[in-house]
Amino acid sequence: MKNLTGAVTAMLLSCGLGKAIAEESYTLNDYGKECASLIAEAPVFNCLDLDLVPVTVNGKVPETYTPDMICDRPAMLPYPEKTDGQCAPYSRMTAYRDDDVQMVLLCRRMFIRPVDDPHFDSIEIIMHNVKSGSTCFFISKNFGEKPEGDDGSRVPPPSELSPPEGKISAEKLWATPQEVVQHGCIYCHDSDPWMRTPWSEQNGQLPADPWGFHSVDAGGPFKTWPKPKSISTRGNTCTGCHRIGSLNTCGSRDIPTFGEQPAKMLQSIGQAPHGRLGARPGTIHEAPPDPYSKWASSYPHSYWMPPGNDLPLAEWNRIYQQDVMDLQRCCDNPEADGCIVSPIQSLNEWLAEKTADEETAN
Repeated sequence: MKNLTGAVTAMLLSCGLGKAIAEESYTLNDYGKECASLIAEAPVFNCLDLDLVPVTVNGKVPETYTPDMICDRPAMLPYPEKTDGQCAPYSRMTAYRDDDVQMVLLCRRMFIRPVDDPHFDSIEIIMHNVKSGSTCFFISKNFGEKPEGDDGSRVPPPSELSPPEGKISAEKLWATPQEVVQHGCIYCHDSDPWMRTPWSEQNGQLPADPWGFHSVDAGGPFKTWPKPKSISTRGNTCTGCHRIGSLNTCGSRDIPTFGEQPAKMLQSIGQAPHGRLGARPGTIHEAPPDPYSKWASSYPHSYWMPPGNDLPLAEWNRIYQQDVMDLQRCCDNPEADGCIVSPIQSLNEWLAEKTADEETAN
């Protein structure tokens, strides 16, 4: 009987059903431990110890904050409609980094509360191994669905099994791997691990690794995520500074939790609207959210690529517009003439490819 059970198990694992079972049985603890092994153990942290992300209106800190207000640098991630909007103040973010690891801890505010209130509406960790390229994403179960928020006074590591008495557990706080996969992080973080937006760059904490290895190497359901590629053309000024990923950076994409989202490349140059949570395919230009202040809506602030842009618009168009159009053409059809398409890989994937190339050459 034992041999029969083993044979049946082996048969299941060799087909789609076995794969589905393996993906469903992959737990938060499994994911936390695997990411700790691939990259680093996430620390215990207090959201109130992180650095504030500023919210300004026309260059000034407002005297009061109101629901659905406009601001200079709204969060680019779409929030649920019932929240107080992308300009809700007092989100906090801090980065940790050394020669091997980059890690960002982020506690989002989607509802207006006092600055020292310990409750937050989404708690997130992104971690990245610079040498190997391994990248992991963690996000809380709550994403603006609870007006009371989650207590961020002690955020547990995802791999922690038992918290101190009276503190929230990892299992209660963090989304399961299956839920994280539905958030589709890799669609927007397709060029490299870090999404550079006016909102995320304000406190100077965001790391950079624009040309490094980048791959979600964790197992379980993460194997279902698409593998992004780098899209470029010969002599392109945009890709002279960073990659253009083939997923949501390149073009609009329907992302499981968020619905269809505009191309990040075009958002960064004022040529696509802010995204809306749950947008149906083909509706991203229908009454999109408009959380931008007059300052943010005017050129050059509406074009935040390249960073620090202060060129006259005619000069910007002369230098960059044709390159953007070339990238759009290749995003639409990567096999078109003149398009350069390269895999975005981990160190191990790159080494395996080089070894295979050498063996073929020999």
